Amino acid sequence: MNRRTTLKSLGVASAALSGTSILGSVSATSSNEKFIEIQRTANKIREKRGRQAMLKFLENQGIEYATVQNPMVVERDDQISTNDFDNVDGSPTDCDICLDFTLYTNTYNTIYTIDMEWTYDLEAGDYGQSPNDGAALYYTDNGWDYYSRSLNESTYTSQYVSTEDDNNNDGVAYSVDDVAASDGDNLYCGLNIEPIGDYSYEEREVFGQYMHTWTDVEVSSSFGVSFPAGISVSYSVDTSVGEETTGTEGDGDTMMTLDQSQATLD
Repeated sequence: MNRRTTLKSLGVASAALSGTSILGSVSATSSNEKFIEIQRTANKIREKRGRQAMLKFLENQGIEYATVQNPMVVERDDQISTNDFDNVDGSPTDCDICLDFTLYTNTYNTIYTIDMEWTYDLEAGDYGQSPNDGAALYYTDNGWDYYSRSLNESTYTSQYVSTEDDNNNDGVAYSVDDVAASDGDNLYCGLNIEPIGDYSYEEREVFGQYMHTWTDVEVSSSFGVSFPAGISVSYSVDTSVGEETTGTEGDGDTMMTLDQSQATLD
């Protein structure tokens, strides 16, 4: 695919938090650069004060967004224990892995950001099991492209989440160290993209998936992504590994789906 030229080096915007006020300002020489700095500030606010504070900050910057929630329930298997996750009814406030999927854009609709955030509802004293879990953000083939030539400049992650460098087609896959993460940790990943090709706003869709994996064998995982297949995984040894991926609706569409029209500013 064609890639945009690499973004110029950007300074990190400062955001001082005091009570409910946010001090400081975001400055940049272009709308795109300003958007990236706002994004960095928003992620800092998210880490200090949570997701709702981040969304409020975006609203205050004139950035609209569309979001969906996906409560993920890890099904138990008689062959492999998943006791690290309490099996609940899957409502948005009561889930094993609680996911929020968001799409937002800048003033001129030139950069769009796919963002996925999740928390774990772990039983007391329990944590995730190896190998690493996987996450994926992807999009309609030939309808979107990375915003920057550099993968590092097109993506961002929280702690315990790292970008996978290989097998990324029409999106990006991420590796998630769920063993190191604790109950209630807000983990996230994001991908900056730009619209390309001759598609309507409704046809340009974006998707998010999460894959939980577990086994009692020493094994490592690597993840990839493509459209329309979604997330894929391979393991370092041939062994039995339990897998649960975000569910699908009755018509087979991925639950975490948004399109360009839902986040585009008028």
